[in-house]
Amino acid sequence: MGRGPLGGGRHRGMASAAGLDHAEACAQSLVATVVSLLGDAAARRLAERVLSLVDPLEGRSVAVFARRALGMAAVAEGDYDTAYTQFRSAFTDDGDPVHYHVSYTVLAELAAAVRRGQQEHAAVPLERSARRIGTGMSARVAALIDQGRALLADPEHAEPFFRAALAQPAGEQWPFERAQARLDYGEWLRRRIAEARPLLSAALETFQRLGARPWIERAQAELRAAGIEATDVVPSAFTELSPQQQQIVQLAAHGLTNREIGETLFLSPRTVGSHLYRAFPKLGITARSQLRDVLEGTLSGTRVQS
Repeated sequence: MGRGPLGGGRHRGMASAAGLDHAEACAQSLVATVVSLLGDAAARRLAERVLSLVDPLEGRSVAVFARRALGMAAVAEGDYDTAYTQFRSAFTDDGDPVHYHVSYTVLAELAAAVRRGQQEHAAVPLERSARRIGTGMSARVAALIDQGRALLADPEHAEPFFRAALAQPAGEQWPFERAQARLDYGEWLRRRIAEARPLLSAALETFQRLGARPWIERAQAELRAAGIEATDVVPSAFTELSPQQQQIVQLAAHGLTNREIGETLFLSPRTVGSHLYRAFPKLGITARSQLRDVLEGTLSGTRVQS
């Protein structure tokens, strides 16, 4: 979640002022996606705004991004039925992609949102996508398809797909998706605790670095089940900030200005500045440029129970 997606705040404001609805929707869809990964309820409002700005038949990629953000927001709240509906909307009833490449990015999330009795419905777009792309499949999409197959497979047949999803080193270019795959595999490995621990620890480290709160909580729960207590993770100064201060610090660390943060969180630039002014001493820093280092150090370490 680098500067690129979050930098949409500046372009979003310019587009809105000029009345360029499609350009605003493009920028805001990226912001909504990132905010949904942070577990912020504002993601739903941002994504719904996107859908009000574009014709889904003319702005297919933007619409899929918005639906993905709505799906991730639903996952964060544990509402998997809504999440499934949003992710499934990236494909037609026949299983074809609504958009020729953006739709494929939700394949693993679609499979993860499946509940009993829906496996066959989710398998249709996944396998249809695999056949449609064929040998021209990118490393990213191949990993997502393997992860989806693992999640949809009978438990005794899932492991080869989990291993395939994590086999390509190129997958590290998409840290959130790689962490999701590690978390899913670690959950599957519950009875083989020694193998699950490094996967779950690596997933947690990535989620904490990215500030993806709902997935942090899920990874911590799995680590506790694997014998690593959540109390053994030393809290950083960052975790002692208020939820709103954490959001502001995360966005500032990714390069947004006070005005851009205010547009994303519906606050005035003055209020954003005030929160940062109060947060800096708590974090032990004096400059905005130090924020990224603070976030990257939020995972202090874990200790395995004997």
